Order: sequence, then C-alpha cells, then structure tokens
Amino acid sequence: MSKKIIYFLTIGFLFLLSFFFYSSLRYPALNSDNAVSVLMIYYFKLPHDFYFWGQDRLGSLIPMLGQVPFRLFNLSALASETVIHYLILLAGFLAFSSFFKSNFYKILFAVVWFFPPMHLIDVTQFAFGIHYSLIAIACYLVSLSKKITIQQNPILKHVIFFFITIILIAAIWVSDMALVSVGLLLGILLFYYLWENKLTRAAFRNPQLYYAIFGIIAGYLFIRYAKSFSEMKNNYSVFGNIHTIKQTIIIFLNTLSDLLLFKAKEPFTSLYTYLVIIVIGHSLFMLRKVKMDRETKKWALFFFLDACFLFSIIIISKWTFMNNVPRRYFTCTYIAFSFVLLLMAENLVLSKNHTIFLKYFLLLTIIIGGSGTLYNLKYIWPKTLTPAVKIVGEFQQLGKIGLISEYWNSYITSCINPEMIKATPHDKTWAVRNYKIVDEVFEQKKIYLIKDMWLESFPDTINQFGRTLVKAGHEFRIGNCTVCQYRKMQ
Repeated sequence: MSKKIIYFLTIGFLFLLSFFFYSSLRYPALNSDNAVSVLMIYYFKLPHDFYFWGQDRLGSLIPMLGQVPFRLFNLSALASETVIHYLILLAGFLAFSSFFKSNFYKILFAVVWFFPPMHLIDVTQFAFGIHYSLIAIACYLVSLSKKITIQQNPILKHVIFFFITIILIAAIWVSDMALVSVGLLLGILLFYYLWENKLTRAAFRNPQLYYAIFGIIAGYLFIRYAKSFSEMKNNYSVFGNIHTIKQTIIIFLNTLSDLLLFKAKEPFTSLYTYLVIIVIGHSLFMLRKVKMDRETKKWALFFFLDACFLFSIIIISKWTFMNNVPRRYFTCTYIAFSFVLLLMAENLVLSKNHTIFLKYFLLLTIIIGGSGTLYNLKYIWPKTLTPAVKIVGEFQQLGKIGLISEYWNSYITSCINPEMIKATPHDKTWAVRNYKIVDEVFEQKKIYLIKDMWLESFPDTINQFGRTLVKAGHEFRIGNCTVCQYRKMQ
C-alpha cells in the first residue's frame, strides 16, 4: 500500500472519528446554543436570520448553506447542520494542510484540528473553527493565485480574487474576531508585495489592490446591513480599564496554575499543558535552526501575529472579563499557534535521531490533548458518550407538543424534530431567541414544563408570556428531564 493511500485513509479515519464524537448528531454535550443553528435551518428567513437569533454576532453561514441539503435533498435540519458544518471543517483542514510538505505533519494537524482539548472543543462546535476554516481557505487561494499569472489565465485569476474577497467577508460575518485576522492578512500581503516589488505605477495596475478596496467597501456595507436587523446591540470591542484587565490576567493565570498543579480535574489537559510548554521551549531554543522558504515564512508570520493579536485583544476585552475569562475564548490562539509550531517543527534542520524524537514527542503531546476531551466527556461531564440528541429524542414519544423550560433544556429538545416539538425558554430568562416559536408553543394541544434548573416544584398554575397554564398531570422523567403536562386557560 502506497504512502499516499495510507495518508488519505488516516485523514479519512480521523475525520470520521471526529464526526462520530463531535458532530451535532453525535456530540454528548450538545446544548441549546448548538441547537439554535439547527433550528435556524428549519426556520431560516432573511433578513431576520443574518445572525444568531437575537444577537448581532455569529453570522449564520451554516444555516444559509444548510438550506441546500435541507430543502433540495430533504435531510432533517439536524443532519443538514451536521453535514455542512463538518464539510466546512474538512475544507479548512485541507487548506491548512496544503502549507505542510510532510504527510506526517498534516496528520498531526488533523488531530489538532479535529480533536482539540476539552475547553477548546469549540473548534468543532461553534464559530471559531468556521472562522479559521475560511481564513485558511483564503490563504490557500492567495498561494494558488501566485502560481497563475494574469497573462496565462486572466479569467481564472479574477475568479480566484473574487472568491478570496467573498470568503474574507464571510469570515468577518461569521465572527467579528475575524476582522483582526483579515486586517492582518491584508497587511502581511501588502508588506510582502512591497518587499518583492517597488512601489511604482505598475502597482496601481495590480487587480489585487482593487479587489481589496472593493472587499473593504462591500464588506462594510454588508455587515452594517446585516447587523441592522439584529434585535440585540452589543459593543464587543470595548476594552476594559486597568482594574478589569488586571483581574482578567489574574483569572487566566489562576486557570493556568490549576492546570499545572492538576487541580482542574482534567489530568489529560494538565499533562498536555506541560508537554506544550516543553514544545514551545524547544521551538524557541531551536529557532535559529528553522529554515523556511519565503512563502512558508509568510504564512508562519501571519498566523503567529494573528495568535498574538487575538490573545491580547481577548485579555484586554471587557467582554472577556464580564464572562469570567472562559477558556474557549482562546480557541483562536490554539488553532493559529498550533499551526505555527508544527510549521516550525517541520522546517527544523536537525539530526535524524533528533527529528524522529521530536516527531514522536509532538505526536504524544497532541494525542494526549485530544484524548483528554473524550475522558472529560465520559468521566467528568456529562459522564456519558451517548449522543445528546439520542437522549432528548425520547421527547418524540409525547407526539406534537410545546415545551417551556430553562434555556439549556429548551432548544436542544426541539432540534431533533422541530416539526413535532416546539420549545422555548421561559419568559423570565434573557435567552428567548425567537418569539415566533413562543407562539407556536402555545398553539400545541399538549404543553409541558421542564423543571430542571428552573422550578423547585411544579406549581398548580403558572403565567408564561401573558398566558395562564394549569397543571394537568403528574410529573415524570423523560429525556433526562423532569416534566409535567399543563393546559392553557381559555
């Protein structure tokens, strides 16, 4: 069997294994945030649905593309979200892998990409992975465009420039943080262009300049238009003051300290942290022995600066402090920095034995980091590898129903079959994402309340969204929830 076939089989295996554990169809820790993207496919309508319901961030690229399998191929909304999400992640990996020469390092990055540590699992779940998939695809197209001269194939050249422009606008739409990545990318490309070419009149005949100008203008107008339909307006770019920045750093360092002292109840992640520190130290010590060509150096520089800038912005952001500095916010740094470290390792000029040792050490490090996620899911939370949609799928036994609950028990119960199950958070929460669904809940003949994380007991009567509900049965367990039926007062 040839090395190429072994490589493709390995990548295919890692992709399918990640799909089996972390796709929406299979993920044990799937929650209502995931489910909103699924429901947006079912209810999708522009311009209302340009962004994650009720917010002015997290552009709905997946719900938009999900209309293809949902409407043309009659897949369920859940299956449609799963297919589109993982196809984008696969395209992102293939784009990143194009910058590695060795299949071994491509496989290492596949593990980094498809099996991240637990608190960085958002690579496979939310906007971070989509953000970097789009950036990587744009970088790949930039590299491809350099291999084609405008004289050789002008149409193909312009098609590539057009798609780069659209993809970068889409990246900013998907994640506001991508504005940093896109700005840095344009800056790096300009820097290298000026380095390789003198600033002459010929520079103004370069079509890339005009695509960049067009992209900036079109992107600004589109994002502004899309955000104008958002119900909630937040300014995520506000920086904290000295006090909040200091507190953010303290929380971050305490989290790092807990990992290093094995106090975080994540033994694999703690061990992974030590191994990563060794890898970083080795990379810095061997920096002089890194021999990259100009093209590789350009991409290493871009992603290194991207990791540093985004890390700094997260640390000084007031939004980070307000949310208690969650580790998932550093997913961008994890992706970009991992890519740079692997690029450096691949281009180190070392003795044969040293090279072999480094490869096995990196492989061990990355596998330990990825294994920790499965360990956490099985033994820490939710203490099962059973897909969440299989558990909440029990609600389908109740037929066509309406559900009212705390946010984390709401949309997740509906996403398995939004035709039969209409679910909404209760009216005292901040997280009612779509009031159209509220009306649909009360249109159902059978309405149930879920007590968990909301009620201490089921009251005889309760008022929700201006309607009075009367208890109509005894509580019971279904879908890992405590439930009771209610009827509407006429």
